[in-house]
Amino acid sequence: MQIHRYTVSKDSDMFAPIWLAKRINYGSIKFLYKIVDGASRLKGVRINDEVAGIGDIITFDGRKLGIERR
Repeated sequence: MQIHRYTVSKDSDMFAPIWLAKRINYGSIKFLYKIVDGASRLKGVRINDEVAGIGDIITFDGRKLGIERR
């Protein structure tokens, strides 16, 4: 079984891999933004009740998503 890994970056909302983009349903997986000087910036990715911030790694093993902290 292959484990996919993706490091969350400030451009993750635009360049998310297909295996992550397919699972974004705004219920269990959602991009979180903050407003800095009038501009919207990505703060992290919420997966269920956990938040993966910039620099954290999202893993997918074919069944479930997980978060590895920096």
